[in-house]
Amino acid sequence: MALEQQKVENRKKLKVAKNLFGTMETSSESDNPTKATTTVSLFNHNDFYTVHADDATLAAEILPGCSNMIKYMGELPKLSYMILNKHLFEKFIRELLLIKQYRVDVYIRSTPGKNNDWKIEYKGSPGNLSQFEDILFDNCGTTVVNSCVMAVNPVKNKILAIATVNTVEFKFSLCEFTDNEFYTELETFIAQTNPKECLIPNGESPDLIALNTILTRNGIIVIKVKRTEFNSSDISQDLNRLLYFTEGQQRNCYTMTETTQLDAMGSLQAAIKYLNLTGDENNFNQFHIKTDDIHGHVRLDSAAISALHLFPPRGAARGRSSFKSVFEVLDSCVTSQGRRLMEQWFRRPLRDINVISDRLEIVEVIVKDAELRSTLRQSCLTRTPDMLPFSKKLSNKKGRLQDCYRIYQVVNSLPGMIKVLMNVDNKCINSILVNPLKDFYDDMEKYQCMLEEVLNMDLVNRGEFLVKPSFDKDLEELYNKKVAVEEKIQRAFKEAAHDLGVDPGKTIKLECTDRLGYFYKVTLKDEKMLRGKKKYQIMEAVRGGVRFNDKRLRELNEDYLDICTNYEELQKNVVKEVMDVAVGYADTLRSLNMSIAQVDVLTAFAHAATSAPIPFVKPNILPEGSGILKLIRVRHPCVEKQDGISYIPNNIKLKQGETTLSIITGPNMGGKSTYMRSVALAVFLAHIGSFVPCDEAEISLVDCILTRVGASDCELKGLSTFMLEMVETSGIVRNATSNSLIIIDELGRGTSTYDGCSIAWAIAEYLVKELKSFSLFATHFHEITSIATKFPEVQNLHVSAVVTKDTLTPLYQIRKGPCDKSYGIHCARIAKFPADVLEEAEEHQRKLEFANGMKYINDFEFSLKRKAIDDGDELITNVLKKIQTIDETKMTDEEILSEMETLRNEQLSTGNLFLKGLLENPA
Repeated sequence: MALEQQKVENRKKLKVAKNLFGTMETSSESDNPTKATTTVSLFNHNDFYTVHADDATLAAEILPGCSNMIKYMGELPKLSYMILNKHLFEKFIRELLLIKQYRVDVYIRSTPGKNNDWKIEYKGSPGNLSQFEDILFDNCGTTVVNSCVMAVNPVKNKILAIATVNTVEFKFSLCEFTDNEFYTELETFIAQTNPKECLIPNGESPDLIALNTILTRNGIIVIKVKRTEFNSSDISQDLNRLLYFTEGQQRNCYTMTETTQLDAMGSLQAAIKYLNLTGDENNFNQFHIKTDDIHGHVRLDSAAISALHLFPPRGAARGRSSFKSVFEVLDSCVTSQGRRLMEQWFRRPLRDINVISDRLEIVEVIVKDAELRSTLRQSCLTRTPDMLPFSKKLSNKKGRLQDCYRIYQVVNSLPGMIKVLMNVDNKCINSILVNPLKDFYDDMEKYQCMLEEVLNMDLVNRGEFLVKPSFDKDLEELYNKKVAVEEKIQRAFKEAAHDLGVDPGKTIKLECTDRLGYFYKVTLKDEKMLRGKKKYQIMEAVRGGVRFNDKRLRELNEDYLDICTNYEELQKNVVKEVMDVAVGYADTLRSLNMSIAQVDVLTAFAHAATSAPIPFVKPNILPEGSGILKLIRVRHPCVEKQDGISYIPNNIKLKQGETTLSIITGPNMGGKSTYMRSVALAVFLAHIGSFVPCDEAEISLVDCILTRVGASDCELKGLSTFMLEMVETSGIVRNATSNSLIIIDELGRGTSTYDGCSIAWAIAEYLVKELKSFSLFATHFHEITSIATKFPEVQNLHVSAVVTKDTLTPLYQIRKGPCDKSYGIHCARIAKFPADVLEEAEEHQRKLEFANGMKYINDFEFSLKRKAIDDGDELITNVLKKIQTIDETKMTDEEILSEMETLRNEQLSTGNLFLKGLLENPA
């Protein structure tokens, strides 16, 4: 009986819970019961939100202090759920979309009163944040992020038709190019644009399977849609509404040259439908369209971005003291728009020597003028918030007078910035920075005049944004009443202060908020003066003190709030007219935002150059194909910033026709990888227009920076260490040219010694014989150093170290010549390997490295040592051929021994010292 009663009680509880929370059996999820784990569903109950099952567990893990908030309903198995208030909901949304890169669906009851009838109210994803912008970026201190969705359609002959949509900056881009079966061109495009999601046609063809694999490998959410969605036949109607046309311009998308790429237009149509851009009238007349050229920038694939640590790991906490990425070293941007632009410059290094030279000249001016740098960072740029949210509010007609006034303040600050930049009197600064800012300021002149004419500027310092009462008689009458009530409130305030025996404005204050209106306030420690005073009523205690009032203030405050409400209602028509005019300035604001971002980024480059432990220098940039790479005392920008590090710089000198390939050997932890990365980063920084961390730099423009660094399994990508090496190296071989910079670190370690050495040798020879590109090749296969004897364009370098019996101290200095020995067994000795293991290892090493043969040539210069070994190998080959011709069936044992002795003496008579060592001490 007790069990039956408990079941009845549980059913009652579940019914109540269903009435309150609804169930997970929504129509949408019923159609798709296998909801992706990276999609989180939330249910809007007006006053609060709920998440259920695994989503509730995720919320408990993500939100601090919420681990004990999970509750359960129903019979076994019970359904877990969590209730989120508005604050927790917004925090959860920001974490899901911006950090974890999840998708979010928010449901609402489609019919009030029907508990189980839910529909999607709005949804968001890492590539589409538009419906959550107010939560993500409004008054929460969160930087507006670059966010875009990509659509890719493989068409005939390996041509990829690509479109990207950036809903944050209202941008469409189109691109068509021919790719190979490994999609290396696509990987480059992904690195340049950093899409969060990608749409591809649904299907299981080999091309689509390979495409899905490459997208997943690069951490992109893949969305499969019907192939019919990639059809551009009816896109013109959508584009004519979405694209930005100036006043008087013919509203016809096909008048734009970008729309001639029909296959890419089909991809754009798929993205527009997926994002439902035409479903929101606020998107109309907002988007700009352009054509993307992947070859217009230095090629950087995801392997290079990761190997060079250009950006901090996804989700990593930003720490100024750690400097784990190059972006963190250079990012001293004051504005959010500057930080977004710097990321774009990082992903798209320039190949245009003129633009690079202009950037470098501006940075040089700011570097040399400390006062200019300080004024821009501490005065001018701090007054310019990110205007992208404001422009979007204007575009969406959601702006308020507060937003209009904030824009007014920014525009009013422009003359100060323009004057500071003009005082430098530099042609480059004037043409690139000053003139655009002047033009935007002139464009906004009518806006400024309109706001000065409409807005009551006398009240904005009090946080009141009201239309001037002179616009309407009724407004003027209400305004006079408002002033009269406020005078009475001031008298009541003085009376309350006198009654409490304190000074008005000091111990007791009169304050006002939109929510509460007027109230009195004292500090928490002065709250005791209110005790026993029944005429005063405490409203609430906050961090700043205690808020209270009395009967007189309550009555006056009610009148004041009524007047304010009526005033705002009356001024709505005027505000609407202001907003209708302000909408026309949204595009100008976005362009102005970009100009301010450019000032910020170039100033940040200058700040990074001057704040480094040793100041960066301006590189001398040479045209592509000049074939010179010269860096004197180059440093790694991240390593030198670490606490307690005294960085040891090194040099690199490469020149086409003289030296193109550097083979680097030396012990582990000796600095080989850091040295190669420092070279690559100096070249990279020069291509984005930054100064570089060295004493002197002469750099020819490159078309690619390609890397093969690291030796770890990539389980999430389904690739082993060796396979990942082969995929990345294959990409280098296919994409590099004589104008590329290639970094290869420890190639071939993921397979057998002979296989690895053979592949590494073949790649090294290919680099010097076929590609003739600037290449740094670090290896533990000492045999590869002999390539330097065959090709004059190859130089051997090694990292130096001091060795004692129990220590190995790297000196981190790069010196000419190969490393004279391997330090693996020495490292094993330091790690306290058992003595018998070390002895056996040394014995095998002697056999494998022909230690006996090195007896007479160990101290020779490298080229002589290499020649002796090669000549000895040739003599041994000839002897083996002669031995194969001996017919032992026709000879006695004594004759065979005599023949062998003759051959031995012949080899000794050649005078080859390597062979002499082997024959005197046979292994």
